[in-house]
Amino acid sequence: MTAVQRHTADPQQTSAPTDSVAATDASSSYLVASSTAAPAVSPTEETTKPAKKPVGKIIWEFVCKHWFLEGLAVGIAFAAVWPDLGKKGGYIRSEYSVSYGCVMLIFILSGMSLKSKVLLQSLANWKMHLVVQVISLGLTPAIGLGVGKLLQLSSGFDATLAKGIIIACSTPTTISSNVLMTKQAGGDEAGALTNAVIGNVLGVFISPSLIFAYVGELGSAPLNYATTFQNLAITVIGPLIFGQAIQLIFPNLMPWLQARMNLAILNSCLLLVLVWSVFCNTFSENIAEGMNAGSFVAVFLSFWISRIPWFAFSRQATVAIVMCAATKTVALGIPLINIIYKGSPLIGIISAPLLVYHAEQLVVGSFLVSWFAKWIARESEERPLELRGSSPV
Repeated sequence: MTAVQRHTADPQQTSAPTDSVAATDASSSYLVASSTAAPAVSPTEETTKPAKKPVGKIIWEFVCKHWFLEGLAVGIAFAAVWPDLGKKGGYIRSEYSVSYGCVMLIFILSGMSLKSKVLLQSLANWKMHLVVQVISLGLTPAIGLGVGKLLQLSSGFDATLAKGIIIACSTPTTISSNVLMTKQAGGDEAGALTNAVIGNVLGVFISPSLIFAYVGELGSAPLNYATTFQNLAITVIGPLIFGQAIQLIFPNLMPWLQARMNLAILNSCLLLVLVWSVFCNTFSENIAEGMNAGSFVAVFLSFWISRIPWFAFSRQATVAIVMCAATKTVALGIPLINIIYKGSPLIGIISAPLLVYHAEQLVVGSFLVSWFAKWIARESEERPLELRGSSPV
């Protein structure tokens, strides 16, 4: 038998080495696969679940997260229980301790934190100033006039209270809480501060004219412009300049303070003190019938106008516009009422709508702060999506 015949005659013998090699490869691949597989999980590990937080810890975290709104509720309730403590002429003399001390501290901190360049740039933003002042001293008084005249047609509504609504809507923006709430929400603090000053300067001249034109009654006592400007200088302009001077002389002071205390919490506490003091005055006068939804209407009107594309306002500027254009001041409004109705026993009724509006705007603004803060924060997340949507595919 030749060699070729022997090779072809015994195929099993020739294929044996190949089978063994294949078996070896299979076993080695199995070992590699088993070695790279995920480690076995013990029964105890499979049944282990993350531990639940204690109920007390969950409640404490909730309280800490929403402390400002809880403080707002406590402040209002405390004012209702003991209004004599924080009312004007009360135990702590809030017309000095709060209206001067607290407000001056607010603007000193604003002056220390805002750069002079930012304030100057804000002064040049004429579109924002125009929108805020037109809404505050134009549209809002016109709406108040319409509402007041309609209420006077009703036989069941006090005509004096209706006049108080017109007067309340004719006052300029408030001077401190709007700046604080804008800052808390992450809005344009410099824009709010600038418009607060501009609005109150214009309001000294425009508000009496509006009241005379809309209400038609003006007392014989002349408006003391010097006293009004003096109060504005003491509570706002002076502390702001003082804060700017501290910033220039001691540039490292503000970073040093920020590293050792939470100035945002301090500003929030100052706002709570303002709210508490306002509600002390409200409850001490037993004011309830002047409650209205004016601040809600003013907020939506300001927000809608500020989002008109032609103005091209940023979200930060929109917050400042809403907080300034929708708010009214008692610092100028109450002295105006006292002058117009000097000696009248109806001053309390006429003042009621302004006091209630002022208290209501603080509550509404405090709730809007958190919403506006989230709205501004979402801008950085939405902008890349908009850019991707506008880019060619």
